Amino acid sequence: MPIPVTRAPRRWPAFLSVQTTPPPDLPTTAGGLLRALTRMSVPAIACGVVVSAVAYLAQALIPLALGDLLDAGLEAGLTARLLPGLLALAGLGLLGSLAAGLEDATGMGAWASAWKPAMRGAAHRLGLRSRAVTRQIASGDVVATIDADTDNIGALMYFVVNVIGALISVVAVGVLMLRASTALGLLVLIGLPIVLALVGAFVRPLNRRLSAQREEQGRLSTITTDAVAGLRVLRGIGGEDVYSARYTEASHRVRDAGIRVASTQALLATVKAGAPMVFTAVVVGAGARAALAGAITPGQLVTFYGYTTFLVGPLGVMAELIQFSTRAWVGARKVARIEAVAPLTDDTGVVPGARLDPAGDLVDLSSGVVLRGGRMTALVCADPARAAALAQRLGRADDADGPVTLGGTALRAVPLEEVRRTIVVSGAHAEAFAGTLAEELLGDEIPLSGPRQTAEVIRSGAVAGAHGDAGPAAGGGSAPLTAAQRERAEHALAVAAAGDALDSLGGLDGQLTEKARNVSGGQRQRLALARAVARRAPVLVLVEPTSALDSHTEDLVARRLREDRRGLTTVVVTASPLLLGRCDEVVLLAPVGADAEPDGEADAAGAAASNGTTIPAADVRELARGTNHELSALESYRAVVERGLEAGGK
Repeated sequence: MPIPVTRAPRRWPAFLSVQTTPPPDLPTTAGGLLRALTRMSVPAIACGVVVSAVAYLAQALIPLALGDLLDAGLEAGLTARLLPGLLALAGLGLLGSLAAGLEDATGMGAWASAWKPAMRGAAHRLGLRSRAVTRQIASGDVVATIDADTDNIGALMYFVVNVIGALISVVAVGVLMLRASTALGLLVLIGLPIVLALVGAFVRPLNRRLSAQREEQGRLSTITTDAVAGLRVLRGIGGEDVYSARYTEASHRVRDAGIRVASTQALLATVKAGAPMVFTAVVVGAGARAALAGAITPGQLVTFYGYTTFLVGPLGVMAELIQFSTRAWVGARKVARIEAVAPLTDDTGVVPGARLDPAGDLVDLSSGVVLRGGRMTALVCADPARAAALAQRLGRADDADGPVTLGGTALRAVPLEEVRRTIVVSGAHAEAFAGTLAEELLGDEIPLSGPRQTAEVIRSGAVAGAHGDAGPAAGGGSAPLTAAQRERAEHALAVAAAGDALDSLGGLDGQLTEKARNVSGGQRQRLALARAVARRAPVLVLVEPTSALDSHTEDLVARRLREDRRGLTTVVVTASPLLLGRCDEVVLLAPVGADAEPDGEADAAGAAASNGTTIPAADVRELARGTNHELSALESYRAVVERGLEAGGK
């Protein structure tokens, strides 16, 4: 049955449309960011200002129409002379109603025109530099910035629209008041800046206290996200009480900061409400004296009262602008901080003409570990974190780490894109994203289909929801798989022994939920391995790829991985005998400073490279090399492997 959808325009204005292009680079300072977002919002702000000004002016002219109507009635009684005034009054009411109906819509357009680029820019930068961002900024603070602070920036544009419309109406009212009575008009024009200055005096303390509250909220969000990520571990070690105490303490700090903000906001609200009332009383009193003196008519007195009552609204909007500009400034600082994070890797050191030899040896110069090309090599260390750090260096995760060469060419000497295409590193934590299984395995190799009409997205999403499936993306979802893509994805799943995950999801078009929570931990790890295998990279580095698997599945994965990667360079960080037995070579690593360190030379602060630069000191060194069978004669090797066997319960 067709689903009824409200009719939508064939083409929305650009500032009301979802953008499919990457967001522009934003400035890295709060002031520069707000100026850039304001420039981007000019069309939406202009549209909103026109509607807002019409709405305010319609309200502002109603007192003038009432005053003229009153004077005409007092002069001529209930005659036909009142008809033009009545029609004008009805027309202003109708115009004001129509404009007020559009005011929120155009104001939200201005809000979205600033919120969208701020939110998309911060999220895009997080996606490009996720490790760099989360290394400098707590994860909870990042979430709060993208979720709440960008909304505050958008709210500033919403109130800018209202304030400009209010100012236009205030100027118009001031002109009309000056024409009716110069003294009363000057009173308004002089009194208005004084009232605004009084309200503005609270900006600085409110800004300071809002910043403090925002910092405490970020810390609280970090504690919460850490708890969600480590909930199982907390329960396993009985850490719920410790976490609860930390959360309670942080929550109390947020509460105290909120109370300090609330006291300033309450005082601001008092001034915002009281100042216009006092201002109205002063103007009405002066107008009454002028009416008694015969300087103005009774109708003009009513008009002046209406003007002063009307001005309460614009003054309130201006006070709210001050409050929202404070929040937006705090939010802009947070967004600009994300934008200012420098990448961990860049192409500044690229040497023209340099090329990687995919079949060459992979060498970590800081530790001196050589991984021979075309072989499957395992890295074993008593401290697995140090071996994992070495594995991350092999993929050029951070240019501040020690240099690595492939086939004699430094990874920093070639463009980062070539490094990522040649060397793929799959970390120990199996990350996954929501989407189809094919998209998870093949990534950006699957092009997105074109954008679809809003009505089509709503209909297809409603149908999917009725069947319990995940709804399609607004961008239109992915294009159909080619035969080659389907074959490669299925082959990668077979290598990772992930056929059960394929079956449980209903095929490659099956949907994974957020973080792939609809599959088990072991299936998620095998899907991560299949994703790495599907890349067919000349060099593949795997960190603990089978830690969550049972012995039978692990042996199956080890055998298939060895066969699939034959002739290609594969590095595996593991202590599993089943994987170690399938490797061509095993390198036993020792943490720097461990026993049997020859001549203490690894304790040096660094070594000089051939080009004169300093190589950072390694945190591991090679202790022995050979096959799994050969190294089993070493007690230090057996201690690591047997400990890994006991930890895995195998």
